[in-house]
Amino acid sequence: MKVLPRTEFGNPILRAKAKKVPLKFLKTKKFQELKKQMIYTMRRAHGVGLAASQINSSLAIAVMEMRRTPTRPDIEPKGPIIIINPRIVKYSSKKVSGWEGCLSFRGVRGLVPRFESVTVEYYNEDGKKVVEKATGFWARVFQHEIDHLNGTVYIDHVDDTKTIITLGEFKKRILSKKKKK
Repeated sequence: MKVLPRTEFGNPILRAKAKKVPLKFLKTKKFQELKKQMIYTMRRAHGVGLAASQINSSLAIAVMEMRRTPTRPDIEPKGPIIIINPRIVKYSSKKVSGWEGCLSFRGVRGLVPRFESVTVEYYNEDGKKVVEKATGFWARVFQHEIDHLNGTVYIDHVDDTKTIITLGEFKKRILSKKKKK
């Protein structure tokens, strides 16, 4: 299997709203192949999510999986899941700031406030409607990927642009502090 080429910041598709996916598409070989390639690409890039717009497709599809990565060594594994035509139907009142990166912004991190929990409605890969309440980092991943499908990128949410740093500085200044605790 090959890694799909990723779109990078500045590509107009990252700012476009994705098209709803007809559920009959989920029964096609094209969807099955796309799903496998998206998961493979996300894993090879050490990501926890990948929206179709990040591989130059305007479909409302994203893949998500929480696994241990070089920048998240202590994460509790979850997924992979495929979310189709997702939308957030409920937000918590509390927001929490956390560090985010993006596979379309290679080597960059920023401090982003996100809702602590969200309730999400989406279709899974079998075309079944799912309503899921997500909390913590899983909620952050949902918000990040759904933003992509709506033409929003994480730096749009950064409160202070002075928190945008390179991955190298993130590892030196943020991850090294976490390891010392």
